[in-house]
Amino acid sequence: MEQQELRDWEHRCIQEEPPLCQAACPIHVDVRALTRFLAAGDMAGARAVLERTMPLPGVLGLICDHPCEASCRRGDVEESIHIGELERACALYTKAKGRLLPLPSRGKRVAVVGGGLSALTVAWDMGRKGYAVSLFSDEPGGTLLDLPEERLPRAALSAELERLKMLRVTLHPGLPLEAATLKRLADEHDAVYVGFDERTPPDAAKLGLETERDGTPKLEPLSLATSMPGVFAGGVQPLGPLSPIGLAAQGRKAAVSMDRLVQVVSMTASREKEGPCATRLFTSIEGVERKPAVPTAESAGYLPEEAAAEASRCLQCECMECVKVCAYLERYKGYPRKYAREIYNNLSVIHGLRQANKLINSCSYCGLCETVCPNDFFMADLCAQARAEMVKTKKMPLSAHDFALRDLEFNTSEAASLLLDARGTDESGQLGTCAYLFFPGCQLSGASPDHVQRTLAHLREKLTGGVGVMLHCCGAPAQWAARQDLFDPQLARVREAWEKLGKPRLILTCPTCGATFRDHLSDVPTIPLWEVLLETGLPEGAAALDKVHALHDPCTARDQPRFLDSVRELLTRLAAPIEELALSRERTLCCGYGGLMEAANPDMGREFALRRAGQSERDYLAYCAMCRDSLSRGGKRVTHLLDLIFPESPDAVQPASPEPYVRKGPGTADRHENRARLKRALLAQAGKETSQMEPWETLELEMEPEVRLAVDQRRILTEDVKQTIHAAQASGRALAQEGGNRLMASHRPAAVTYWVEYEPLGDNRFRVHRAWCHRMRVLGIKG
Repeated sequence: MEQQELRDWEHRCIQEEPPLCQAACPIHVDVRALTRFLAAGDMAGARAVLERTMPLPGVLGLICDHPCEASCRRGDVEESIHIGELERACALYTKAKGRLLPLPSRGKRVAVVGGGLSALTVAWDMGRKGYAVSLFSDEPGGTLLDLPEERLPRAALSAELERLKMLRVTLHPGLPLEAATLKRLADEHDAVYVGFDERTPPDAAKLGLETERDGTPKLEPLSLATSMPGVFAGGVQPLGPLSPIGLAAQGRKAAVSMDRLVQVVSMTASREKEGPCATRLFTSIEGVERKPAVPTAESAGYLPEEAAAEASRCLQCECMECVKVCAYLERYKGYPRKYAREIYNNLSVIHGLRQANKLINSCSYCGLCETVCPNDFFMADLCAQARAEMVKTKKMPLSAHDFALRDLEFNTSEAASLLLDARGTDESGQLGTCAYLFFPGCQLSGASPDHVQRTLAHLREKLTGGVGVMLHCCGAPAQWAARQDLFDPQLARVREAWEKLGKPRLILTCPTCGATFRDHLSDVPTIPLWEVLLETGLPEGAAALDKVHALHDPCTARDQPRFLDSVRELLTRLAAPIEELALSRERTLCCGYGGLMEAANPDMGREFALRRAGQSERDYLAYCAMCRDSLSRGGKRVTHLLDLIFPESPDAVQPASPEPYVRKGPGTADRHENRARLKRALLAQAGKETSQMEPWETLELEMEPEVRLAVDQRRILTEDVKQTIHAAQASGRALAQEGGNRLMASHRPAAVTYWVEYEPLGDNRFRVHRAWCHRMRVLGIKG
């Protein structure tokens, strides 16, 4: 990833944009931090916030005219927060921090003519930047001296003038303001500022400055430079009431320009964020609790406890819309802009620890972040780019997606894949054309092979033109793993089958297949199974639910309204009452499997499943086999839609299940056997001989439920266990338990070593007690 790409990604996330109040403030006071400290009762912390931004905070904090209040997001619910009163309370009830520490001396001198707030701001800012400042004024304060004592106590002004001396600011009597005097100051100093916010403003024409029609000095808008080189001016008060914060902003703008002049850099470049500016930050007010504004007990303003109560009304504006709904984004304690930097740094590592690997590989690619983001930031695109780069540069850890890719390999292998035309002819014969091709997908085939058979039989009975069937994977796991070399052959295989059968319409049960074919085989026509069932009618015996269930939408159906709508219409015909979850349809949550999250970060996958399962106390209804199994393993009772459509399916109800149609679903270790068994069953129905089984496939295993769960969680397949036992029985190489029947054996078919503790039961049957695996290679002891 190049740096410009990083900048583009960072720009898409708006979390670090300023809140509306801060953007509207001419000097950008951090109101969020101010109210946060005040609400916590920390007046000193709040004062420190003012000190960081405000010039002469002991004065400006008292008299600020708070234009920020008009932009307060709380104002979209009720009365805006009284920010001006909070600043005043902060200035009244706290003391200025100790010694002001300016930057080291620059060896440069500037002159400030005038004592108004704009001139005092220039002196304050330039002093803090390390300049020696000469302030010329007979009455420091200028128009501020016209304010009544109750609004601006003269003691407060005097205290801030004393603090100016800590910043290398030297006060001098006022000068006769003539052109010659101003020219001399410009010659003797590196920059000069003239303030016009005086009780009696100077005459710009007499100073030798080019003027506007109203007699005010003509200024360059961005820098406030006058027609005289090295001289800047400000404090020009527009018609209307005095705006202290506006005067301070003019002084600050001039100070920036003077500093740039001295440093010989552009005085106009990159200054669009100075003063009131736009912000892209979005803050939702959905569900915001109403809190009326706090009245003041004293005419002078809020007491400390009143200020704390008023500050607690602040919404602490931020976006975080994606983090609010995504456990993955929440887990890493940041937000997409921050993650973009972490991923960029991770990709830049040549040698050393790549700490963002798990972050990159744990995204489920569900797309909810893009749906809720006001700026359409799609974390999946960022992670996909990172994964692709890591694979290309061989930085992707082998363990990240190994199990999922092995699963893909089996699903598309000779043992599990199949293509039959409507007559039952496979690829060994001359395939005939058909109008439809049923593509159930690898997850339904592995979870509910009986549903695949019964659905196929129904489709062949109801549809004209012939229905073929293809057992295969759409290749999504390879795409998620950024393995284009594995993804492209799967698409090519589907296209080849489609063309051989005369370009039929694909009937899909899986939204992931739907999204994959839409994006990569756009000319191949597809239709959700649920739409087909609406056209053909439901089979006899289809059953309704006996109580309301919460409907879970798969995340890959988010942008496929045909899936979302046809399922709901089908449930209406079934008279199956459902509850829409708070996050459903386009805003649905992932079950924890997508994007290979469950493979790369099992804990994160379980957290996703538990979070989704916890969104309703009702039993759930799903129409994705993987969603059903993921949520079930999270302890939720979940029914699959096909359990309603084919209620007499022999494997639809597990004997231990307390509720009809509710089941846990097979573990990963059983899915391969289900897919292989489904292929053999379909071939047998077509009168075809099945391929001869490998010797290890004939083994029969028995496992207690807790053993089966452990094997599944450790990503060990049934064939891994069978091959290990078969290799040990054939070679006689196994560790025997003294005085018992248990044996322990290992087997390393490729990069992983499998260990199985088992017990022979006779007749090719074995009871498995434990199984685990590792990637270490045990070399033995060298002599």
